[in-house]
Order: sequence, then C-alpha cells, then structure tokens
Amino acid sequence: MKKTTLALILITATAHAWDAGGHMLVGQIAWELSSPRVRAAVDEIVGTLDNRYNGGQAYNFTTVSCWMDDLRSLPKKEYPWSTWHYVDSEKTDDGKNFKVPEGPNIVWAIGENLKTLRNKQAPADERAKALGMLFHWVGDIHQPLHATTWNDRGGNGYLISGVHFSDLMPGMVPNLHTFWDKSFRFDVREGAVVELWANPKIGARPKPGEGIITEEARELMKRFPRATLTELAQPGDAEAWARESHLIGCKSAYPPGPHPDNTEAPRLAPEFAHAAYDISGRRIVIAGHRMAALLAEIFPEKK
Repeated sequence: MKKTTLALILITATAHAWDAGGHMLVGQIAWELSSPRVRAAVDEIVGTLDNRYNGGQAYNFTTVSCWMDDLRSLPKKEYPWSTWHYVDSEKTDDGKNFKVPEGPNIVWAIGENLKTLRNKQAPADERAKALGMLFHWVGDIHQPLHATTWNDRGGNGYLISGVHFSDLMPGMVPNLHTFWDKSFRFDVREGAVVELWANPKIGARPKPGEGIITEEARELMKRFPRATLTELAQPGDAEAWARESHLIGCKSAYPPGPHPDNTEAPRLAPEFAHAAYDISGRRIVIAGHRMAALLAEIFPEKK
C-alpha cells in the first residue's frame, strides 16, 4: 500500500475513545457505586435524549456513556463536539510539561457541563445533554491517548500489526489509538494478543445490572478494589485527571523505540499489550468512581 493511501485512510477514519464497551463499563461501575436516588434520577433524565442511533431504545445509566459517540452518525456539520473528546499535549520523556490549551477541549467541556448541571434553573433538555456528555467525557479523559500525542493525533498515526480487531470501522487501519480504546478487552493467550470478549451490538446493549457489561464491571472492581486506587485519595478535577492520563501516555502508552513512519506497522509486543490491559482496566475503574462521586454531588440525598 502506498504511503499516500495510508495517510488518506488515517485522516478519514480517526478513532474515538474507549469503545462502547469501555464507556458502558464506566457507567456500570458508577451505577454499582450510586444510591437508588441517583440511579433513578439519572435514568429519568437520560431517557429523554435523542435515541435514534441507539436502536430507538431509551438511554439508561449504563448506556448513556455511548451517546456522544452514537451521535457521530449525524452529518459532520451537525456534530460540533469533535474537539471536546480530548486535550492534546505533546509526549515527552517524563510527562511533566502537560498544559491545558484554550478550549474547547475535554477539560473545558467537563467544566461547562458541570456548570449546567449545578444550575437548577437550567432547562431540562440542556441538563439532559450536559449529563449525557459528562458521562462520556469522564470516560474519555481517563484514556491515556486522549491527553497525549506524539505528533500523531493521539496515536491515530501510529500503525500497528499483530492484533485482530473484530469491530474496526469500515476502511480503518489498525493503529495504536484504536488499540488503547479496546485494550481492556485484549490480553495475551499463548503468546498472542487476543480479544477476550466482544462488545454487545447496539440492539443488545444492556440495562444496568445485566449482561456482559455488568459481569466485566464487577470483575474489574475486584481486580482493582478502591483501597488500591491511590489516585482517588486526593481531590481532583478534570485538569488533574488529564494530567494523570498524560503522564501514563508519555511513559506507557507508546511502545519503546522511535516512532514509525506512516508506511510501517510494527507488531505489538505481547508484553506491551498485557501492560495496557492492566492500565486500561484500572483507568476505567477510576473513571467509574469519579463519575459516581460527581453524580452524588449533582443529585444529593434529600434530608
């Protein structure tokens, strides 16, 4: 394949963040940690969101995390949120030069959504949109390549081989960003990087507490119990979360060695894939805890 052809594919098929399964895991973990009042409040609000790209099913606490990616089915001119999914900060050896550029970006977006949700006078439809966005951004900001780039659009320009993806978008070439989006579902078996479980199809997306998403969420919470999540010990905001992701992105999100050119697709080492499996699982659990904490603040218990 010619260099120009590869470049064209990469430009036209940019990856998202955690895939739908990853976003639903964040939502399900937050559900597991939330009170009945919070669960009911969230379901009532997000059930009003545009569901035409969710198979016509109302969104719920677990599935609403997918809403912002589902809306990518809109014509491009009707999707103004593309830059809200990430915050670009260039990779360095030590990861200490992270800076938040002027918005819109994901740090800015989380702040804007929280302003709307804390405003009890905001229109109901605006609060619903803000809540749907917040679920998605809190997931996105914990993906290391949504806060790190190596002059490659967060790994979208870093081609890879050695990983079989069952659900790539049409025309998309396997790249490092795509791998990280799905890395919590890929581990090593007999020396090969393999997919452990498949995303539920849109029509089979689960209700909270049901299906493969609940099973995997609970397994992740066992693998990474709260007591081991030292990141949760200190209060933090979106900028702090992005800084965490950037540090991981600089130190662990790229394979060792120089960046390949856009005609090369190095084979992903099993050791790298296994480390990513652990990192991404931990980040998803942390995101779920932080989403639950935000929801407890937005929907406080009645006295």
